[in-house]
Amino acid sequence: MRAGSLPAWLAATTVFVATLAHADYKDNYALGLKAYNDGEFVKARDLMQQALAEHAEPATRIRLYGQRWEAYLPQYYLGMIAFKQGDCATALTQWNAPASRQVVAQLSEINSAQQRDAATCEQKTLVKNPDVPKQTTAPEPPPAKIAIAEVPAPKPIVAKPADITPAPAPPPAKRVEVATAKPPPVVAAPVIPPPASKPAASSNMPPVLLEEAFENYLAGRYAKVVRINPEAITDTRARFHAYMVRAAARFTLAQISNDNGELDGARADARAAHALDGRGAPDAALFSPRFRTFFLESH
Repeated sequence: MRAGSLPAWLAATTVFVATLAHADYKDNYALGLKAYNDGEFVKARDLMQQALAEHAEPATRIRLYGQRWEAYLPQYYLGMIAFKQGDCATALTQWNAPASRQVVAQLSEINSAQQRDAATCEQKTLVKNPDVPKQTTAPEPPPAKIAIAEVPAPKPIVAKPADITPAPAPPPAKRVEVATAKPPPVVAAPVIPPPASKPAASSNMPPVLLEEAFENYLAGRYAKVVRINPEAITDTRARFHAYMVRAAARFTLAQISNDNGELDGARADARAAHALDGRGAPDAALFSPRFRTFFLESH
């Protein structure tokens, strides 16, 4: 082996670890959003701080996983968490970060919320520091009086009798004959054939139960995914995907709530999926690196 070169397996491992570290900030950010929306502000603050440390550059839109797109604004949410906890100094520091402010300014709804809460914090700062002189305005001068001169009323003009001439009489109106309109001919309505019946759904289409499970998973409705029954699906390949997406939902809930029961359920679902297809693996575009590693290790 030449000096300074790395074995192929070690180089591949290095690339994988770098990719995994790059993706972890998305995991922390997604879990931080979930905790923030659930009112768990201490947990949300820790996750947002981890995401910020791993990836500091904000963005108006990033893809977390699958078809889930979100604005990446860890400093905005750290400011909102501090504001809700009554720490206006920290909130204003986070909101005034130049990079975050530049991205927030492009998102009207988020920008309005930040400006509103920042104004509230600035008002509280003025109340806590009464020595700051308040701006006063000079009294307006009284309006100047305007002198109005008296103008004599004009004398009425009376026309002399000789000057008044009678107006000419209008000419007699001409008689106009109006022709009676004939009714339009009756036209029979065209006969419209009944719509053709829709073709039967292809047997290659995925079951509705599986489609709904993936939609709920990508939308973050993990509890609904957990309630599906994969054994109700007759197709073996579709049943494999049902077990896999239910395992992913249980794995995510276990991370959020530290529930070992959910983690055991996720492991059982992964084993059931392996029993149906021992070579199947989660799609990297839909599932996080953590779950993909967990799934492959759950034999």
